[in-house]
Amino acid sequence: MGRGKPERYMAVESCDKVRRNVFCRNYGECLDFTISKKWPGFSCQSCECYEQERLEGDALSDDYARCMALAFVSGAVELAREMHS
Repeated sequence: MGRGKPERYMAVESCDKVRRNVFCRNYGECLDFTISKKWPGFSCQSCECYEQERLEGDALSDDYARCMALAFVSGAVELAREMHS
């Protein structure tokens, strides 16, 4: 893994409890790492490797796909469906 250092984080009760730097240059790498480890989530709170990045076009679509993959792996997508039923 490169410069990012995600921390394993358990299921989230609310979005304000997890600290993520979604516009970090290393975010995609940390997201891939989290998915490969099958963690339920991750936090950037202790990471000192933040580098701001603006996503546009294909990079934005790729980031969206990775976020959806994490949602499926963590079970958040199923949880959202149950909450709206």
